[in-house]
Amino acid sequence: MFERTQSMSRRRFLKAAAFGVTGALAACAAPAAAPPAQPAQPAAPAEAPAAADGELKGELIFWGHADHPIYDAGQAFMKKYPGVTFTQVEITDERTTKVEAALAAGEGAPDLNWLEANEVQLYGRRGVLLDVTDVVKQYEKDLVPAKLAEARVSGRYYGMPGDITPNTLWVRPDILEKAGVPMFEKDIKYEDFLIAAKTVKEKADSSLYVFGADGGGQSSLMFQCPFYALGGNISDESGEEILFDQGDAAVRAVEYAKMAWDAGAGLDAGWFSPPYWAAIKEGKLGGTYSPPWMRGFFETEVKTPETGQGKWKSVVLPIYAGGEKHRTNVWGGATLCSYTQTKVPDLVKRFMEFTFATMEGAQVTADWGIVPPYLPWLTTKLKDVKQTLFSDQTWTDTLNEALTLMREDYYRTPAYGLSGIAGGGPLYDKYFIPMMKGELDIEAGVKQWADDLRTENKKLLESLK
Repeated sequence: MFERTQSMSRRRFLKAAAFGVTGALAACAAPAAAPPAQPAQPAAPAEAPAAADGELKGELIFWGHADHPIYDAGQAFMKKYPGVTFTQVEITDERTTKVEAALAAGEGAPDLNWLEANEVQLYGRRGVLLDVTDVVKQYEKDLVPAKLAEARVSGRYYGMPGDITPNTLWVRPDILEKAGVPMFEKDIKYEDFLIAAKTVKEKADSSLYVFGADGGGQSSLMFQCPFYALGGNISDESGEEILFDQGDAAVRAVEYAKMAWDAGAGLDAGWFSPPYWAAIKEGKLGGTYSPPWMRGFFETEVKTPETGQGKWKSVVLPIYAGGEKHRTNVWGGATLCSYTQTKVPDLVKRFMEFTFATMEGAQVTADWGIVPPYLPWLTTKLKDVKQTLFSDQTWTDTLNEALTLMREDYYRTPAYGLSGIAGGGPLYDKYFIPMMKGELDIEAGVKQWADDLRTENKKLLESLK
């Protein structure tokens, strides 16, 4: 009943991701979109037929990378409804191109796609996503509020909220001990964290954060996390007004990132690259700012105690002065969407409901390695998740605490994607590293970055009309 095309192992996928396949991961920010082709008018949808006994039947086509939580959900859905066929087409770097071609042709888009927050906002504004407000509204009180905002465009829902991604600090106490550094206190200040990081680098030859020479990928968390904690926003909820240089959040976040850069204690390795995984397995990376979804990828690579299996702990992020109430960040975390082209909208909605608004579906996706947004599951079953990375289940206590620190007013609109702060892009590359190197004054750089963003955002929004 299940068909896979363009087979790709997780290992091969990770190799592709290391070379810049940003749209492929649930945690990567999608690249800024080119002005879209005008979509052709889709054919009138045909509802999923019911079998004689009233059971669901029909086919769902999903586009996504290999070894995906939605693949596992599809397996469980078919088991529950044998009349349904779930077909996954494995697509990575060519996904955006293929979606645009299908939209222009008026046919060929998948029934299900796993979209980043800024992509939901982008495609939702274009009117090409299936409106699923009727389904999501039924479960609003049961879904994490901060995640709901990512699926909402102008008061309507264009996807079912997917995995939640409050960042925490993962660390190996055994590596801290090797350097004579005690395990971090719950309320460690960022400045003290950097002192510890320098000590661990000097005495144990291990890094407690990632900061590559290009500042991209996971390195961007050294800016993103303080920016989030300090109340920063790229734009308002409408996506029209750029707020990046309003207040001092962006300037202070760059200053905090530069402190980490100047400390020289970060791991200089491309995110998910072979040197990155080698550093983890060899104990050269003993700490990292990470979202929950990274656990699944870590557990694929870290398979023995010698490589760190069962030796990690998770703690809340360090304190940035003035950002005590929001000591986390949102990086990645996708939304399950469909397109107006789908011929089985009712079946799509049933699948969305099953996957992220039932205990059964939430458990399936959690077993893969993400954290579903369904509160009844989070409050009763998260503590029982089987995992091999952390030394004990206190990581779930940390995650639950991080959930309480999330903001409901953080907007990942199309402007968020244009800014590049989620891992790189033309504007990010133009300003961030020069500020790290001291080649560009930070206040001036943030102002220029924001002004360029206003120009590019205006062009993008005009192209969507």
